[in-house]
Amino acid sequence: MISSLFGKTRPVNYILVLSVVFVFFSLAQLQWKDTNVSSFGFFWMIGSLSCLLLSLFLVNFIVQRNQLTAADSYAMLLYAQFVILFQDALRDPMVIIAAFFLLLAQRRLISMKSMKNLKEKIFDGALWIFASSLFVNWTLIFILLVWIYIYYYTPKKVNFWLIPIAAGITVGLISWSLFYLLGDSEFLFDHFSFSMEYFGIKNLPAFSLIKIAGFLILVTVAGIIAFVKQGKSGQGRLIQLRLLVVVWILTVLVAFLTGERLISTISFAFFASAVFVARYVESIRRVFLKEIILYSATVFSILIFFLEWVGK
Repeated sequence: MISSLFGKTRPVNYILVLSVVFVFFSLAQLQWKDTNVSSFGFFWMIGSLSCLLLSLFLVNFIVQRNQLTAADSYAMLLYAQFVILFQDALRDPMVIIAAFFLLLAQRRLISMKSMKNLKEKIFDGALWIFASSLFVNWTLIFILLVWIYIYYYTPKKVNFWLIPIAAGITVGLISWSLFYLLGDSEFLFDHFSFSMEYFGIKNLPAFSLIKIAGFLILVTVAGIIAFVKQGKSGQGRLIQLRLLVVVWILTVLVAFLTGERLISTISFAFFASAVFVARYVESIRRVFLKEIILYSATVFSILIFFLEWVGK
């Protein structure tokens, strides 16, 4: 039933996924002992919830518009399952907002395959990445993606390579002016003082590390299968998969660089991961096997959520 329900893009799919994510987001906030109940904290909670729900729409829009998967909603469903599985991300508004901006950036960069309005797409992609870095500084590494996409689609246009710099200057000037007016002119200098925190993962619970390791292994296997299946198709889609692999590698790198924040920042990898696993699910021809996998993934993510929810 679940495979047939999400085997097509229907309004009911959005309603189901958004409702479920809203419920689990609310549960995560209620369980979190350090939740800020001030008006400012409430503002961040509403803002992060809005970005999270919009991210689900955006995931489905990107994969359908650019034909990263077939005409189904598996990627959106899997993205929601990953969000539930890693509930720490639901309690980190900065990560949720940064992940939303990264999705906006990927939407513009992936659409470069049409070879239309490249200047605007490069500028917008870089702009959203720089905006994302204002919330999680290590996402600044994703600016490399812009130059990688330029290399793939328009390497001979020298002026295109300078566009990300213009986007960075734009975000820098606007954000510095804003913080200056707010009386915190040193924010950017303090915020972008990077420190190598990856050794902090040794302080993470063993269960969380096992969960992350299992997630990475699952996505790696699904990605390999997706490449094997795609090898028989057109070169255009193969290039898109290769670029998604680069995205996935960078997101995992950024997550590990954030140290103890790894459990929430691993959410940056959810989009590419959802695409890889969705393509694997699509490659399964036996309906009953597809049902078992999707039901198992759903039950497993919910079970892990409540095990951690009760244990904290």
